[in-house]
Amino acid sequence: MSLTRINQIWYKFLVSVDVFLVAIGLYTYYKVIITGPGSPLDYDTIKVYDMQAVESGAELPPEFLSRRSITTKRDGRFRVCRTCHVWKPDRCHHCSRCDKCILKMDHHCPWFPGCIGFNNQRFFIQYLLYATTYSIVIFLFSSIQLLHWFNTKQYEVELIDFHLLSVWLLGVAVSVSLSFFTGFSIYQVTKNQTTVEMHIYRRYREELEILADTCGSINPNRDNAYDLGSTMNNWKDLMGERWIEWLFPIDTSRAKKNRNTLDHKGLYFELRGDINGRILDNMN
Repeated sequence: MSLTRINQIWYKFLVSVDVFLVAIGLYTYYKVIITGPGSPLDYDTIKVYDMQAVESGAELPPEFLSRRSITTKRDGRFRVCRTCHVWKPDRCHHCSRCDKCILKMDHHCPWFPGCIGFNNQRFFIQYLLYATTYSIVIFLFSSIQLLHWFNTKQYEVELIDFHLLSVWLLGVAVSVSLSFFTGFSIYQVTKNQTTVEMHIYRRYREELEILADTCGSINPNRDNAYDLGSTMNNWKDLMGERWIEWLFPIDTSRAKKNRNTLDHKGLYFELRGDINGRILDNMN
């Protein structure tokens, strides 16, 4: 084990940091999987009972969904999944690998495996932070030991510890790659934008143009209807209101508050002020 080869740092401190990061990382990994991304199939209120009735306009989505949604089909009708037989809320997409619709789908992740979506995206971000921190810590600890070996000129009397060198090289590679991926994921959170939305931005603009025809002067050229106006607002919208909720895989106060309501369940979302006001006014 690489920790036994490091003698320039207090061993109990090494073990404590290593055990803590590994334990909380594994627990968060478990939370991502066991929580799941969430699906419209979890809610009976948005299931479609007759596809022919939907096509004819006889069966409509529930009012709470139609009033709070902005994405529609090109003909102006509410989106529906013919495979899952459910009405599709905003930001919901059908995953071909999972073979079901996912609420606020971010991406399908083969490392878990499964989708990252509304329910588990926060745990996914926390897992990335723990994994990145762990790789950086291992890199730093091994660097300190290798620097000591070099500075004391031990290379004159003994070969370098190839096991420790391998750990250091792996730490460099993993730290750099994870840092970039984690940074990108956090950037997406601060923009309140999913990876899917980033890739379908053109279609998203077309949907806003359709909405502008009915709701007035909405500017589809603005980047994101879900952007709440500031980096912190967007961050809190996903990660929670308090720093302890940002750092640890616990239930947020908002989730506890809305446990028995449809708010913050991934069926509808708070929108940018200029769009949200026009939609609600138009529906009244």
